[in-house]
Order: sequence, then structure tokens, then C-alpha cells
Amino acid sequence: MTTETSARVPSAVRRAIFLIPVLCLTLLSAFLAAEAMGGPRTALDWVLVVLFTANLGWLALNGWQVVLGFVLHCLGSKAAPPLEVEASRIDVSVPPCSRTAVVLPIYNEDVTTVFAAVGVMARSLARTGEVDRIDLFVLSDTRDEAIWREEERAYDVLLAETGGKAGMPQVFYRRRLDNAGRKAGNLADFCTNWGHHYDFMVVLDADSLMSGDTIRRMIRLMEDNGRIGLIQTVSHPVNRETLFARIHQFAANLYTPLSVLGLNFWSQEDANYWGHNAIVRIKAFMAHCDLPVLPGKAPLGGEILCHDVVEACLMRRGPWEVRLLPELGGTWEELPGNTIDYAGRDKRWCQGNLQHMRFLPAHGLRWPGRMHILMGIMCYLSAPIWFAFLVLSAGQLILGEERGGYGLLTSGLFNPGAAASAMFALTLTLLFLPKVLSIAAVMADGKARRGFGGGLSLLASALLEQVFSTLQAPVLMAWYSRFVASTLAGRIVAWDAQPRGDRGVGLGEAFQCHAGHVILGLVMAAAALLVGPVLFWWMSPIILGLVLSPALTSWSSRRSIGLLARRLRLFLIPAETAPEPELREMAARAAPTLAAGSALRPALPPRGLIPMIPQSLIRRPLDQDTVDAD
Repeated sequence: MTTETSARVPSAVRRAIFLIPVLCLTLLSAFLAAEAMGGPRTALDWVLVVLFTANLGWLALNGWQVVLGFVLHCLGSKAAPPLEVEASRIDVSVPPCSRTAVVLPIYNEDVTTVFAAVGVMARSLARTGEVDRIDLFVLSDTRDEAIWREEERAYDVLLAETGGKAGMPQVFYRRRLDNAGRKAGNLADFCTNWGHHYDFMVVLDADSLMSGDTIRRMIRLMEDNGRIGLIQTVSHPVNRETLFARIHQFAANLYTPLSVLGLNFWSQEDANYWGHNAIVRIKAFMAHCDLPVLPGKAPLGGEILCHDVVEACLMRRGPWEVRLLPELGGTWEELPGNTIDYAGRDKRWCQGNLQHMRFLPAHGLRWPGRMHILMGIMCYLSAPIWFAFLVLSAGQLILGEERGGYGLLTSGLFNPGAAASAMFALTLTLLFLPKVLSIAAVMADGKARRGFGGGLSLLASALLEQVFSTLQAPVLMAWYSRFVASTLAGRIVAWDAQPRGDRGVGLGEAFQCHAGHVILGLVMAAAALLVGPVLFWWMSPIILGLVLSPALTSWSSRRSIGLLARRLRLFLIPAETAPEPELREMAARAAPTLAAGSALRPALPPRGLIPMIPQSLIRRPLDQDTVDAD
């Protein structure tokens, strides 16, 4: 099957190939669960079957998506996404015909890192050739005066390096007086006041980095495909050095590629938008992506918090195509450095995704868009479903209501019945097959294998990552269950600046944050021992992860342990073993302390004037733009 033949496979067929096996596996799990119990007889039995089926259905969806990705990976160029093939053939030295703004919305961020990334991208773009039609914008929503004054100084330093130099793109900075709407409002303000000067905008996060080569390829794809409104890339986590972050970087770089290949297979022109590291057609964005106000009160109603998937649905309703490039490369992001900051970020995302339940029935949305919304919701709703299943199953055992001495919780491992054994095998397969396929795909490719430090390093790292994720899973399950419950109870999460960097967590802070987890683990251990040692040992990974959570959080947040792992060649990723020029430059430039800069800065392009005049003619003090309304 050639690439052209693959492209002609109807979307309906692709989606049937994705959905039918998932539905079959979900129904099979329901049948096996019912059979393992000897037939549900009580209301509790039926609740457990429903909970187990929901859990296995979610695992089946993710697992089958990876299986599809593995098949596509094995087919290689024969099944390569056509847009990806087109991107690989683009001559980036050919100047673009359109105008593009690369925008970085920021809010109380680490100034040195942000402006180092802007400088790296400016120089990377300059290396690709003519950049007169590409500008970079730092769009600040910072409220802290000390930070935004530092932003101004950093901007001065950057201009001293790049401003007015031949072959360099122009870099602009503006700070909003009113940060209504958060990031979505920041981008809306840019589009309203300056978007008509540009055809496209490359949307980044404060921790994003993108190569000039990738930006140029995305621009050309948008120029050559007039029906596409948005192209989303897959960014790779890099640059963190705590043990926690290194493990998660490793897992993301290893396990994500097959999943996004499978995702792209069925979504096609109905791809999702993740809010950053993407290029957007401004005309389409302004015409169709005005965010609605959801009915009801916050947190589930009111102003939309997680805007990205909603904007993708609205743009597709337009109708403009939304595409995903699974393998483009040259696009990176960063992860939180410890468990607590990671959970804090997910607390905001949890509320934002649950809020989409109010948007789900919106008129005119295509069903793949609704599917993306449901998947986002299930990322967090699956945790309380698992937790409820564990608690009710344990309660069934403690109360002695199970038949034959076994409940669904222990069926398959200790129950000799065929249905129970099959249920247990199906669960293990859906849990571990995606990881096994991802490891096999890398092991079979010499270049990819070397990117992870070689076969031995890869296997050792994957084994240790599995141990770590097994211990951390019950902690995240408990946290996400609490996040879901608090959101449904009406508690509003503060959307403050996201902690970044390699922040270590002391034992005191860790015990304070994990006290509830330790107590939960001890209660579960006592309850399991009431039933007997079999249940206790069966639940020991969950109990151990909860009881040890303070020590594990503190220990894994240490940068020294992460660097030791790197010296031992553990959790290596391709960005470390063969870093691209932008990553090497970013590592070299992020550390130096910023010096004081000049007093003059180029103004933003006037709202009624296309910014093609020489930079020297548009320089003026920006003090009037950076004074608080107070």
C-alpha cells in the first residue's frame, strides 16, 4: 500500500477499524466480569461490573490505538501520513509568501528561560534563510511588577543581540494591562489588535521551543493546503534533570510516538489541538474560535478554562481541517520537576476538562471532536472509577458478599474459573501490551535504540520506569479522585502561574502533601488484613505506593539523583544522546544572568499599519504600555 493509496482510505473505514475492536473488547470485559462473579445478583454486583467495564473500555481504547500505531510503524513509508511526507519534501530555504507571527503567551514565568528560548528560535529561523515575513511576539500577562520589569530588561538584552541585524526576525514584546481570559484572552487580544497583519500564528507555551526548520515547514504546509485551519505537532519533553522529570521525559519520548500514530490514523482531518506548538490560520481562528460562555456557574459553567480542544471543535465546525503531524520533530516542551507540581498542573487541567461536559452537547460538533472531548474527560474521570471499584470490591470481600471466596478484585489470580482467568489476562494485556510494543519498535530500530542509550540502557530504564509508575499510580489515582470530587462539588481551582524548573521537595513539604495518602494506605492495609493475607499481598503495590509517597516524592525530586541516573545511562532520551542545535544552544544560554539593557524598545506594530517599515523607525519607549492601570 503506497502513501497515496493509504491517503484514499475513507475516514469512515479508518474510524471503524479503530472503534469496532474497542467496542468488542469493552463488551468482552463486561461478559467476563459477569461470568467471573457467577452472574451479577445484587445491585453491588452490577455496579462492580459497570465500573470494571468502564475501566477496561478506557484501557482498550488507549491500547488499541497503540496497536494501530505499531502496525503503521511497521509498514514504514508505505503508511506514512501524506501531510508528513509533504512536510519532509519542503525546501525550507524558499522564502514564505505569507506573514507569520510566532507568539509566546507568558504569565509570571522564569524570565531568563523564556527569553533564552525566544533568542534561540530567532537565530534558528535566521539560519533557514529569509525571515522578513516572520516575527516573534512575547505576549505578557504578568502581574508581578518585579517580574515584568525583569521581562523588559531581558527584552533589551535580546534586542542588543538580534535587533536590527541583517537576516534576523523582528522580536516584539507587549504586556496587557488587563489579563482577562487568561491565555485564550491573551491570544484573542493579539488577534484582534494585530492579527490582521498576519496570515498564520505559531502558538507556543512559555516552556516551548521550536526549530526554525520546523516553523518554516509548517508555514509552507499551511500555504499549500488552503483548507487546513490548524496543524498540531507532537512536542517532546526535554531539559529537566530531577529524577521524577527524567523518568517522565523518558516515558513520554518512548511511549507517545505509537499512540499519536494511532490517533492520527483515525482522526485525520478531525485532529485535536493541545494549545501549543501548533500553527493556526488566523482568518479561520478569528472567524470560528470565539469561545462561548458555558451555561451555569463555575467551575463547570462560565468562562472556558481549557480552550484548546474547544477551539479545534469550533474550527472543524467552520469547517476547516485540523491536522496532526506525529513525526515532524523539532518541537519541544518541559515537564514539572516533581510530583507535587505535576499534580498541581493536572488539578487545573482536571477542572478544565470536566468543564467540557457542558460543551459536549453543543450543536454542530463532529463526532470525532466529541470523542476528543470524552477522552480528555476520561483522563481524569478514570481515576475515581478505579478508586470506586477498588473500595467497593474490597468492601464486598470484607462483608463476605462474594461467592466462592473471590470477588472481582482478585478474580483470575486466585479464582481457577476460565472466565476469571480470561478477565485477568485481558486486563494485564491491555495494561502492558502498549508498553511492550513501544519498546519493541525502538529495539528494532538501531538509530532509535541508540537515541535511548542502547538496548541495555533502554530495557533497564523501562523496567525501573514501570516500578516507579506502579508505585506512583495509586497516589495519582487518589489525587485525581479528589480533584474530580472537588470540582463536581463546586470548588474553583486557582489558575496561577505554573511552577517550572527542577524544584526539589523537602520531606516536610512531602509529608504535608501526602498525609492523606499515607493514612489511606494504612487503612487499606488494615482492611485487607481483615480479609486475609491473600488480599493484602494482592493490594500490596497500591498500599506500598501510598505509604511511601512522601519519601518517593522527596527523593525523586532531587536533581542530584537525576544526574546520577544520567551518569548511569538511565532514562536517556534522544534529545540528550543526539541533541539538535536549538537544544544545545538553549542549554548554553538559559543559565547566564541577564544584564541591564537599553531604555528603548521597538513598539508593537501599530494596529493600522503592516509592520514592514525598518525597525529603526518604530523604536520608542514602551513605559506607557507597561504601567499598571492602577
